Amino acid sequence: MSDSLVTLTIEGMNVRVPAGTLIVDAAKRAGIDIPVFCYHPKLEPVGMCRMCLVEIGRPRRDRSTGEVVRGDDGQAVIDFSPKLETACTTPVGEGWVVRGLSEAVRAGRREILEFLLTSHPLDCPICDKGGECPLQNLTLAHGPGKSRFLYEDKAHLAKRVPLGDLIVLDRERCIQCGRCVRFQEEIVGEPVIGFSERGRQLEIATFSNPGFDSIFSGNTADICPVGALTTTDFRFEARPWELRASASICPHCPVGCNLTLNTRRQPDSGGRITVQRVMPRQNEAVNEIWICDKGRFAHHYAASPARIRRPLVRRGEALVETTWEDALARAAEGLRAAGGQVVGIAGGRASNEDLFNFRGLIEGLGGRAVLDEGMAGGDLAQRVGAGSKADLGTYGPGDAILVIAADLHEEAPIWWLRIRQAAKRGARLIVANARPTSLDQDAAERIRFPGGDAAHAALGIVHALSGKPPHSQHRAPRMRPHQRPFKLPYLLLLPPRLLW
Repeated sequence: MSDSLVTLTIEGMNVRVPAGTLIVDAAKRAGIDIPVFCYHPKLEPVGMCRMCLVEIGRPRRDRSTGEVVRGDDGQAVIDFSPKLETACTTPVGEGWVVRGLSEAVRAGRREILEFLLTSHPLDCPICDKGGECPLQNLTLAHGPGKSRFLYEDKAHLAKRVPLGDLIVLDRERCIQCGRCVRFQEEIVGEPVIGFSERGRQLEIATFSNPGFDSIFSGNTADICPVGALTTTDFRFEARPWELRASASICPHCPVGCNLTLNTRRQPDSGGRITVQRVMPRQNEAVNEIWICDKGRFAHHYAASPARIRRPLVRRGEALVETTWEDALARAAEGLRAAGGQVVGIAGGRASNEDLFNFRGLIEGLGGRAVLDEGMAGGDLAQRVGAGSKADLGTYGPGDAILVIAADLHEEAPIWWLRIRQAAKRGARLIVANARPTSLDQDAAERIRFPGGDAAHAALGIVHALSGKPPHSQHRAPRMRPHQRPFKLPYLLLLPPRLLW
């Protein structure tokens, strides 16, 4: 997008936006909402649904001089296009006049909705999207009061078609906006679903085995503007207005994705409040609006019937439930009885305060406390790794990203997703690992080192960047030499286990 600014008029309001801005985005900046289905700010525009039709007037220009023709009042003469145009695919132009509420536009939107609803089922009373459905909302705001198409002519297709283990497709509800297909192709780079057949038989199908083989599949249900794609764990479980939303952070990997937990009391859980679904909470600096399937679906362990909910103590050969007071008293008795035979092992991920208290407890009993640090290179990650203010969304041309000893697709999926996007924007990606990973395909450089030498490899790279020779006490890593130096700013991503 250009740094130059363009001035245009949208619904009588003067709007000044950067050149290259789409009309739909320019209108939103002015507080004007243009209805859309296929358009999504994170996806490339395609103009498939035609819901965003507007009238566009352009200043008339003299064919010989190219100058703007002005009327007697000194204002530019505006010529409106004879046909409606899509606001989601048209960049703004200097001096344009955009109408989004004219009778021609209203008629066009009514007809588009009428076509979309010709074969759409009357599922609103039972559809999971009911209450948060853009099609429902836009039909009420812009749709016709009745349809000219016969109910008997509606297409009847198979419902509840599993695209995979986690996503279910209702073919009749699909409006063929392509959001799900484009998300998998453009954002994830895993085109495992796509359109099949043509015309009225067009439908979403999976091309992978197993079906919908992507760890980001749940996001397609989020961005689907109708209830065509639903998740197996939330389907028919609750209505949106019955749920209570609570902000949270995903605990399953070091990314720290922002989440919204939707909860309510469930009769089948004895009236306890249970998590009904996990949704991404927008944070452009962390996870944008995406989460991986582990963060979305792994919450079920909390309500598992196999989960231990009360402390257990051993009496004879059996474990029996007891109170926390009794369990803690029994544990204290066992520690006192062991005395100097107690050995406490603590992990390096605990806080300094917890480690201090743990050591005081064990040594107070006469035992020995052992710290199993197990975080080779952790100090290096603190000094030169990705800090708390690192925003992968800002990385592009002139930046370099080094991912070392980490398979981010498995260990930190959203980082994998965002680093791929940064590489597409022009950031230089270097992947250093003992074995190939899925991030190698986007890397400008790939470095191999023997297993277990990650910390030495990181030290060698840091010394190479600083221009200082490595200290003699550090063993030089065995890796391919750098082909050229890299300029700062530089982002170093070490294994997630080193960043916890």
